[in-house]
Amino acid sequence: MLTPLLRQAIRSPLPALTGGLSLWWRHGARIRWTRTLSQAADGLRLRRVRNWDQRSIRLYRKSVRSLGELAGPIEQGTDPALAARLALRGATKPYRAFLAGLGRLAAMLAVATLLVLSTASALSSSFRARLFPRDLAAGRPWTASSADPSRPLSGIGPSSEDPLFFHTKDSHNPWLEIDLGEEHIIRSVLVENRADCCQERALPLNVEIWDGKAWKLIAQRRAAFSVWKYDVGPVRSKRIRFLHPGNGYLHLRRISVYGQ
Repeated sequence: MLTPLLRQAIRSPLPALTGGLSLWWRHGARIRWTRTLSQAADGLRLRRVRNWDQRSIRLYRKSVRSLGELAGPIEQGTDPALAARLALRGATKPYRAFLAGLGRLAAMLAVATLLVLSTASALSSSFRARLFPRDLAAGRPWTASSADPSRPLSGIGPSSEDPLFFHTKDSHNPWLEIDLGEEHIIRSVLVENRADCCQERALPLNVEIWDGKAWKLIAQRRAAFSVWKYDVGPVRSKRIRFLHPGNGYLHLRRISVYGQ
């Protein structure tokens, strides 16, 4: 159950924050020293070293004295170990309230942020598209520069549950082009390499867009990868191409183009 101080901190977090910070600023060193003394006494009792009982009692009492007025009232005859724990707990009440208030503020800030984002997303389609960009390539037609006899030259949707969805012949500058249908704002691309073998064949890999007159390079990958995601934008185009410059094969498992 929550103590009255913690309940007050949850209801009114700002006073709890200021009180906890003030306590730690003025008395943090004393509280840390008290905790160290109490932990040392606990260690003596656990290890049962020579004269552990007298030595641990002295440390417990020293820890209570080090807190002074922060310890609060402790009944006479209380076990020294219990007295040290009660003193430390009483001294840190404002700091524990500070933590509760901080958690309350963090939760309030998170809820407010979610409300602002959801409201902005509901009011603005462009803002929603920035937060949750859609895959522009999903369900769109694609065409390869050539095709291995066992693979198609074109298709719908540049992805497959198999290790690859297309496979070119050994050729010069093999490529795969995706028709996005209409001009879109492209913000990022995700490429998943062939999973079973031969991943080095995709290197280097160019990402190019058609600017109306020629193909324009917007990204290039030269290091080995299994999954490559790259922020390219924002750029505008209705056609995007993935090209392996030089001689060789090109085969990939999935391509996603995110934007709006």
